Amino acid sequence: MNSNLRQKFFTGAMILLVTVFFIPVFAGAFTPGQCKPDKGFGMKRHHESPLGIWRNPKMVQELGLTDKQIQGLKAADFANREKQLQLKSKLDGLHLEMEKLFSADPVNESDILQLAQKISDLKGKLFVQRIESRLTVGKLLTADQLKKLKIFELHHPAAHGKMHGNEKYRKTAPKIEGAN
Repeated sequence: MNSNLRQKFFTGAMILLVTVFFIPVFAGAFTPGQCKPDKGFGMKRHHESPLGIWRNPKMVQELGLTDKQIQGLKAADFANREKQLQLKSKLDGLHLEMEKLFSADPVNESDILQLAQKISDLKGKLFVQRIESRLTVGKLLTADQLKKLKIFELHHPAAHGKMHGNEKYRKTAPKIEGAN
């Protein structure tokens, strides 16, 4: 009788330990970097400007960039990054203001919605700026260099901060079922 009670006690204790310590770990409850306050509102860094290809010596060599092209890319890259920095600093200020509005005791919905519209407008400007940088690259490079650049981007998805091993982020043509 005593050994049966002891066995039930140890079995219950083991179930409790597994429940408390191991299940949350497997569920991802303790993943690093999840609770960082400065990583909010969905801004990610995987949208880098293609103007920065002049900083990669291997890319310069493979594309066969001339000195004039490199100088043009440098000037456009620095101008683009200055504009981007200004917009991102405004965006950070608006995010801080949004946190203040949400932390206020009576939450003012109209102010929050107006601020959300401002944030959306700034994100739109950043998007347009990324498109303009891609167009600038298209103006500075020859057609052959652009083909080489596209091939490089297709075969090196991690070059732009994409997750290397995940199928979801690979830039390959979609598979069509039933096609030969």
